[in-house]
Amino acid sequence: MNDRELLYIKTIADTKSISKAAEELFIAQPSLSQSLQRIERELGTHLFIREPRGMKLTYAGEKYYLMAKEILDIYSDFKSEITHINELKAGRLVIGIARYMGMNILPNVLPDFNKNYPNIEIIIREENTRVLENLVLGGNVDFALTHVHKKEMNEKINYEILKEDEFLLVTPKAYLKDSYKIKVKDGKSYVDLRDLEGEKFILLDINKGIRKVQDRTIKSYGISPDVVFTTKNFETAKRLAANGMGITIIPKDYLNIFSQDKNYDSFNLSGTEENIWYTAILTIPDIYKSQATKVFIDEVKKFFK
Repeated sequence: MNDRELLYIKTIADTKSISKAAEELFIAQPSLSQSLQRIERELGTHLFIREPRGMKLTYAGEKYYLMAKEILDIYSDFKSEITHINELKAGRLVIGIARYMGMNILPNVLPDFNKNYPNIEIIIREENTRVLENLVLGGNVDFALTHVHKKEMNEKINYEILKEDEFLLVTPKAYLKDSYKIKVKDGKSYVDLRDLEGEKFILLDINKGIRKVQDRTIKSYGISPDVVFTTKNFETAKRLAANGMGITIIPKDYLNIFSQDKNYDSFNLSGTEENIWYTAILTIPDIYKSQATKVFIDEVKKFFK
């Protein structure tokens, strides 16, 4: 008994026809009939009964069929594991990632991955979200990891959400201390931007993903901010705000990337739902993913858990 014979019996049972089974197996019908006769002769019992509606399994045939199906499933899983192992012995993985996200995530994920799969070459493309989406769509990266607002998602891309992050208001230290503009709920301090319309705002460059969320958030309040500084770097915006040059809105996860100093205050925003973006894995739906891609994505998910 071998995997070929198991497959022959299973296919005949599934199709209820030797001719259809032979066609599906790409072998001659006489050859399949002879194989069936040899198997039945070796077992000393019939596996099928010929009926007008086709081939019907005998009691022994049903037992054989269940056994064949189980063994073939195990064999298929085993071959997949071997393929998995072989694919991870060598290869290349091209990862797209948002610039500042890479500094936080990759040092925590890459060392163990490289230790376990040292022969996988890893190429990192650090770009903004718009460029990363184009790289995914063009098949130029295996996957991308970036931030996306729910209203900015491309329908041609699959976004696997890993984390939600909200934008916070950043002000100089004690700037709003004891102000009526601060509302406390569930131990958190909230501010409504409509109460700060006359303040000077520091925003990111118009082409930055953070700026897009900043604009959506501000627009949701129906206010026209007095923008005094525009910068390409969120850390610059934060430090300018900390030094009394204005106020800004920064993702919570980004506040401590470069420094742990707290010479500023941060507040949750009330009265809006536009100040949220998501950390997501970007892939093309229904496209084959290499084992290296699957393993690396699993490691990223573990990091976020």
